[in-house]
Amino acid sequence: MKLSEKAMLYRELAKLVGANFHLDRSLDLLLRQRPSHARRSWLQGLQLGLKEGKSVAASITEHCGDFSDTLEFALIDAGERSGRLGDAFSHLSRYFEAWHMAVKQAIGAMIYPLVLAHLGIILPELPTMVTATMEDKPVTYGGIFMPLAILWLILLSLFLLWRWLTRLGAASAPVDRWLGHIPLIGSVRQHWALARFSQVFHASLLASMRMTECMQLAGGASHSGMLRQASQDAARRIAAGETIAGAMADVHGFPEIFVHGVATSEESGTLDHEMNRWAAAETIEAGDAVQRAAQWLPKIAYAIAVLYVSYRIITLMTGYFGGMTRILEGN
Repeated sequence: MKLSEKAMLYRELAKLVGANFHLDRSLDLLLRQRPSHARRSWLQGLQLGLKEGKSVAASITEHCGDFSDTLEFALIDAGERSGRLGDAFSHLSRYFEAWHMAVKQAIGAMIYPLVLAHLGIILPELPTMVTATMEDKPVTYGGIFMPLAILWLILLSLFLLWRWLTRLGAASAPVDRWLGHIPLIGSVRQHWALARFSQVFHASLLASMRMTECMQLAGGASHSGMLRQASQDAARRIAAGETIAGAMADVHGFPEIFVHGVATSEESGTLDHEMNRWAAAETIEAGDAVQRAAQWLPKIAYAIAVLYVSYRIITLMTGYFGGMTRILEGN
């Protein structure tokens, strides 16, 4: 399911549940709107689970697993336990809307560098093709098609590699730590991970879950191997009698300023408000990090494209003048 579709799905559910519509009726209303195949499958899966007597979270886990992830499972489960299912849907709607806008902005920023890269491959070959046409020689397109194929092979390989690494980083702390050191992109991952952690921790607190369960559920939903490992270690320390902030401070993975905020809110009894504040703040920080990446990554792509075009022009002119020199020497 696309990010925009998820944002719309949860926004409509939050609107209906918040207006005290029964969930069964809400699903019927949304199914009448002729949703896309993915949304229809999700709604029908939830509807089927409810008819079987399952909870909302269990229905989504069993029948909508192909369209949902750990963040959705965790927030909906916590929202259902706390009686704030509408708030859970609102959390998810805002999250997927922000993530959709970030991805859209990043893709939009890379369009022009891609166009420039294609022009950098095609334009230097045009004089050779025109010359061959004027001299009635066969025109070859290998100088265009082969570099274009290599370009798209590189792009596809980078996309698949990044997809594999991010999935690996969601479970592996060392991989996640290494990904966090990548300039521009690493900060985006870190802010989104802490935003997800804070959102789920806040929802779990409202559901009156045990602190160890809150910690483990939030760590698993963060999609960060570092936060996942740190949450498991902190949960064990909390179970042994340590405070939440003390357990977070003793493990590696939580930002120091975040731990300080947890410490003061734990003492004042406002931990739920602190987690909600961090969730909102980190979502904004993630958006700002995406904007910075969208500003600098195209510039890097421009520089690479300009260097390639310059190389092709120099090669072309060297070949041209070399040919002229050989003709003059022959005469």
